[in-house]
Amino acid sequence: MTIDKSLQFLVEKELGETVKRFEAASGTVVMLEPSTGRILAMASKPDFNPNNFGRFGQASFRNRAVTETYEPGSIMKSFLLASALAEGLVTPQTVIDCENGSYWVGGKEVNDHHRYEDLTVAEIIKFSSNIGSAKIGKMLERQRLFSYLSDFGFGQKTGIELPGEVRGTVHPPRTWFEYDLAAVSFGQGMTATPLQLAAAMAAIANGGVLMRPYLVERVVGGQGEIIEERYPEVVQRVIPSSVAATVRSILRTVTEEGGTGTRAAISGYGVAGKTGTAEKVDLVTGGYSVDKRVSSFLGMVPADNPELVILVLIDEPKNQTYGGLVAGPAFSRIGRQALAQLQVTPSNFADNRSTQTASLSDLIVVPELPLAVTSEDEGSLPRMPSLLGMSYRQVLQVMERTGLNLRLEGSGRVVEQQPSPHAPITYGKEVRVKLEPPVVVKL
Repeated sequence: MTIDKSLQFLVEKELGETVKRFEAASGTVVMLEPSTGRILAMASKPDFNPNNFGRFGQASFRNRAVTETYEPGSIMKSFLLASALAEGLVTPQTVIDCENGSYWVGGKEVNDHHRYEDLTVAEIIKFSSNIGSAKIGKMLERQRLFSYLSDFGFGQKTGIELPGEVRGTVHPPRTWFEYDLAAVSFGQGMTATPLQLAAAMAAIANGGVLMRPYLVERVVGGQGEIIEERYPEVVQRVIPSSVAATVRSILRTVTEEGGTGTRAAISGYGVAGKTGTAEKVDLVTGGYSVDKRVSSFLGMVPADNPELVILVLIDEPKNQTYGGLVAGPAFSRIGRQALAQLQVTPSNFADNRSTQTASLSDLIVVPELPLAVTSEDEGSLPRMPSLLGMSYRQVLQVMERTGLNLRLEGSGRVVEQQPSPHAPITYGKEVRVKLEPPVVVKL
């Protein structure tokens, strides 16, 4: 399979903690390699234990990445932007009147979270203006916008080797009224699966080409013979490479100061992405719910040469709903650890060894779990496990098992730890693990 076990481990861990922290109904993460379409990690919560599946309800058996659809919300502005740029209707500097926060379309009001007047197209994406997006959608009109959404893969199955995949819904443009066009432009009135969204963003990440996502790399027989082998498959080119580069540049501003996704930023790397906060349909009234939301962040990293596309989607979080505040931090934590695991060099990486350790320590952020110790009585203090020689992944497993909050520095194998093995861990003191790559001696 294309799944990377270490990446899958950290994705499941971070997703589980995020769903628990926000008391959400469910959550999904998809991580893929944009240049090939290989799925590196895919997780849904709640899940089930296949060794004791009888204790879990049928709802836990679903792989929400392919069986569930959601109104994506402002994430769709990424693809609206790509479509309008490809058609030559706007440039990043085109100025659009955002009506001071209130705009009527087809007898319905469109609002922004803040009152904006004139914004450039780039600012419309950075600040996530619904009104500016609705006006860009009007420039495209129904058929052109529908065509681009179809080319990005919405409304059709990806063909992933998993049961139960659904198409999502993009209604035919002939059925759209004026408000429908506006709503689709900012990601309402249509549905998509998490996998469709990640695959579409991968097309922007890799220069404008939609790749078919896949999980099965090869099928091997009982004697070790390769029965079937899978290779990256191009579906089609959606936008020119120059347009994809422009979109990536604009999406990068979303995670910079003033953008809606600053908490998705990763130290040492540029992150290009988009927040989403979509209203959910109330099945009783048929209208939108007053309090239920889908919060998401969909992005790529490093922004200049993307190695990963990651979607974090949290369904019905409590107390906080904005995608940048709910899903953005989870994206950042997953991205930091994944980049360190894959040994992707940060943009501010220096050649000398001391700088390397300092830089990599910034990339690995472990959720702050308080140690259950308030007494300084040494007999009641937890003991530091022996981690020497362990890999990064093995240390993460120990952290998961013990609940310890360790500061990880470097990559490779553990060469130093503080406190020393089996020593007591005093509350408030530094708990640190240093890793270094193995030394290769050439004879």
